[in-house]
Amino acid sequence: MSFRSLRERKLLSQEQLAEKSGLSLRTIQRVEAGHRVSYASLRALAATFEMDVDVLERELYAMKQSADDFVEIPRWVRVWTNTYWFGGPRPSRRQAHIAEAICMGGGIAFLVASLLVTATFMTTLFRVAAGFHLVCGYLLSVTIRIVDTYKLWPATEISARD
Repeated sequence: MSFRSLRERKLLSQEQLAEKSGLSLRTIQRVEAGHRVSYASLRALAATFEMDVDVLERELYAMKQSADDFVEIPRWVRVWTNTYWFGGPRPSRRQAHIAEAICMGGGIAFLVASLLVTATFMTTLFRVAAGFHLVCGYLLSVTIRIVDTYKLWPATEISARD
């Protein structure tokens, strides 16, 4: 929101705001032009608008995205998470959890099957398959946690969860 719209919402002219806040007209004009002013001037304006000085400062000088919401994503995370599955759409969080459960369940099933089979070749084959499934499930679990940490899920999911 611009300072001018904030001033106009209170139905004040620049001169009235200057008088009411105790600041000069030039200071009010500088604020409306987007220039920075001293913290004391911000406090006077915040008192006039009956709002917190930090909120006013964020309104005036912050970019569109709040600095509190900004998370720097390391390059290795971008490379790790931007590899789409066969060029298709990025999976949702729910789909990733289902794939993780399938991998872990398959790994446990193969491990149990390897204990029940008597043939040496089949035992080895089932244990290799169990190890593969468990490693894939673990990597999916790590990926889910990384994507959670950096909030990289599709935008519709993030807004629904927050």
